[in-house]
Amino acid sequence: MKDIDSNKMGLFALILVTASNMMGSGVFLLPTNMGKIGPVSVWGWAATIIGCACLALVFVKTNFLNPKVGGIVAFANDAFGDFVGFQTGLCYWFMSWIGNVGVLVAGVAYLSYFFPILKDPTYSAILCIVFLWGFIALASLGAKVAGSTQSFTAICMLIVVLGVGIFGWFWFRPEVYGEVYNATGDSDGSAIMSAASIALWGFLGIEGAVVACGQVKNPERNVPIATVVGLLIAATCYVSSCVVIMGLVPHNLLANSPAPFADAAKYMLGDWAGNIVSALSVIACLGTMCGWLILQSEGPRAAANAGIFPKFFGETNKNDVPMKSLVFTGILMTIVFFMTMSPNASEQFKILILMSVYACLIPYIYAVIALPITMIAKGKSKSKSFYGYLFLTAVAFIYCLFAMLGSGTDTLFWGCLLLQITIPLYSYVAKRKKERGEVILLNQ
Repeated sequence: MKDIDSNKMGLFALILVTASNMMGSGVFLLPTNMGKIGPVSVWGWAATIIGCACLALVFVKTNFLNPKVGGIVAFANDAFGDFVGFQTGLCYWFMSWIGNVGVLVAGVAYLSYFFPILKDPTYSAILCIVFLWGFIALASLGAKVAGSTQSFTAICMLIVVLGVGIFGWFWFRPEVYGEVYNATGDSDGSAIMSAASIALWGFLGIEGAVVACGQVKNPERNVPIATVVGLLIAATCYVSSCVVIMGLVPHNLLANSPAPFADAAKYMLGDWAGNIVSALSVIACLGTMCGWLILQSEGPRAAANAGIFPKFFGETNKNDVPMKSLVFTGILMTIVFFMTMSPNASEQFKILILMSVYACLIPYIYAVIALPITMIAKGKSKSKSFYGYLFLTAVAFIYCLFAMLGSGTDTLFWGCLLLQITIPLYSYVAKRKKERGEVILLNQ
């Protein structure tokens, strides 16, 4: 009889998958935003690595105790009820498409290396929107077409990030790195909080580790190990590349660079290297967009089929693509492009990633607190591991608050407004529940 585990992933393969899933194309403008903060940002990276490790371990444990399709949104729904499930699902959806706006901005920013006219925010916004609707049209052809370039674009991304992060040390200049320690004008604590919020962008999606549990040999042992080791590999690549670039590109240039990896390559090997890195970065950012657009429509599609989102989010074309959902989201993305326009591409990117990070922190907070609630519900509150996981929950929760505060007053203002908007929208869910004959009021 064939071993049931023979087709499942082992520890090494899972580590590679986990690390590669965390390393996305959105990393390409992070060195500029970290450069504006200065070398003190390293402590923000450290806080984020610890916080994300605790987040991942909490999510993995919750999934083992209560396996659910839907991941952290399902955890929140089970622990806190339908309204919180709806709220977290909506926030998670906002995170995905706002984040994709940031990836497009990064791709066009690297194009400005070849076409300086794109440094004008009007032209860059127009090109971003043209690309967006072109990718939506291409995504309408189906997931196979959209995903056909994913492997190639991932290789381009790895060449750039690993190339600069590893080989850049041969050109690293300590005097350039130490030119400014904290460039924010605020206290070191405020600067570290800001860096932690920005750094979290690089690890959004860490909750995806729970998805792999059913396809892994000895998951209770291997998934937590792979999650932490994969996180450390991704973190090493991120931190190394950011630190190297701060030690290659002078602070006054890095703080305004629309293409920091390309500028670093130019300092390393000359203009030809900058051209190659910029071209690879454009491919890595823009080449993934079709796949990301389809992925961002899957959550609303599932929510529509469950009666939580309006029906049109679940309606598909002949290629099984939810086109009405894509078009609706495309309109929202177009509006956000114009709302966040900035003379500096890295500043627009920062606004977008902080919006995306804040939207994701809401589901993270609910999902984190779902673990002790789940353990109590499952009768695990007296087990030896309960207090250990309670400690991990506390660290993850504190980190989420830390990153949320670091996102800035404007982001907090708009984030709080977003949460208030979810309250009246829940009436639609109540209407759909009533149509299905489900209980709406607690004492009904």
